[in-house]
Amino acid sequence: MADRYFNPFQAIDITVPVEYHEAFTRYCQSGGTAIIDQSPFPRMVDLWFLSVCVAVRLGLKPADTAKYETRKIIDGSIFGSDPWRVHTLMLIAIGKTGDVQIVSKPRKMMTLASGLAISGLPEVIEMLKDGGAEPIWNLSDSIDRMLSN
Repeated sequence: MADRYFNPFQAIDITVPVEYHEAFTRYCQSGGTAIIDQSPFPRMVDLWFLSVCVAVRLGLKPADTAKYETRKIIDGSIFGSDPWRVHTLMLIAIGKTGDVQIVSKPRKMMTLASGLAISGLPEVIEMLKDGGAEPIWNLSDSIDRMLSN
């Protein structure tokens, strides 16, 4: 079993396509001036991780990360504060590849997770916008519907 504080992604930057960077600025809280109804994600990692999870839930294929011009949003040390995310990303990688040995290849796991995030981001952005309420309530309703199906 992995050590609770084990973080194989420590030295890996988390990037997103440049065209999605604005969504991270808009929907993630920063500087303490954000309104939670408009910016429901406390940290950029939260939006990124939800995008990974939505892609997995919807059965989306990971995007080819090499096809995008990307911009760093966070570095992998962020997972040190949420070790459960490390385990979740490892399980997703095993599930998607069918290869348990992938856990010894952190960059390969992160490439897969980043590809899933890219695939899931448009879905999450649509969830934030879809409805007549504030983004947090639109997202909540959309996630509820997705999990009910």
